Amino acid sequence: MHLIIRSRNTSCYPLREIDTGAKRVIYRMGSTTPTRMITHRPVHLEINSTKACRVSGDKRLMKEAFVQYSSEHNVNIPTAEYINSDSSEDIVSFFNEYCTSHGAIIKRHNSSKGNGIYMINSVEELHTWLNQHRDLINYVVEKYYNYSKEYRLHVSNDGCFYTCRKMLKEDAEDRWHRHESNSVWILEDNQMFAKPSNWDEIVTACINAKNAVGLDIAAVDIKTTTWMRDPCKFIILETNSAPSLGDIGIQKYINFLTDYINE
Repeated sequence: MHLIIRSRNTSCYPLREIDTGAKRVIYRMGSTTPTRMITHRPVHLEINSTKACRVSGDKRLMKEAFVQYSSEHNVNIPTAEYINSDSSEDIVSFFNEYCTSHGAIIKRHNSSKGNGIYMINSVEELHTWLNQHRDLINYVVEKYYNYSKEYRLHVSNDGCFYTCRKMLKEDAEDRWHRHESNSVWILEDNQMFAKPSNWDEIVTACINAKNAVGLDIAAVDIKTTTWMRDPCKFIILETNSAPSLGDIGIQKYINFLTDYINE
């Protein structure tokens, strides 16, 4: 048999070539399709549940999961302070308390790839944005951290099996967020990767974030302070169940998944 991939992300389709032997294995990469709608035959292993993909893909649910898991398990998932409210007054109060220094990021609950997110630099800009949007409950407002480095760690409970650093292109117009349109990916063996000395702590936090949303395998985005501050401070930006994968990423996943399924 071959691995059953459930995803709208076409970059991961080469993973369908993984031979799973006699096991029927479903790997959800963002899909919330129930198993009964995928196959009526016995399934030996399901990687990432429908609930976990739904929580990870919703910025509100993801943030709530981080807070709840941290409290219940007495762990630290460092993430930006946030508010999810349908009250303009509450959002303005939050901004004045947390965001006057560096601004705020507003994310639609289902935003992805840089779409549906906004940078707010002042309370005046916030009022303008609020006047233009009525469905406030569908947005998460976060304190903006101007940390200079961003990484993506692909993790399971066994640790990080693949990682890259996101670096802004020289001609990037928007420099407050990093996505495929304005960034390049630096591999771990590149000197510019600049691996923080507290990497193990970062990996542990990413695993906790993965577990908080319920994923078995996740790509976790983090921001860290510059290498001049060592050990660095860092925050978890978000979890991803369906990360885009290039040729190297596909091979890393093939190697990892082959061992994961066999074990």
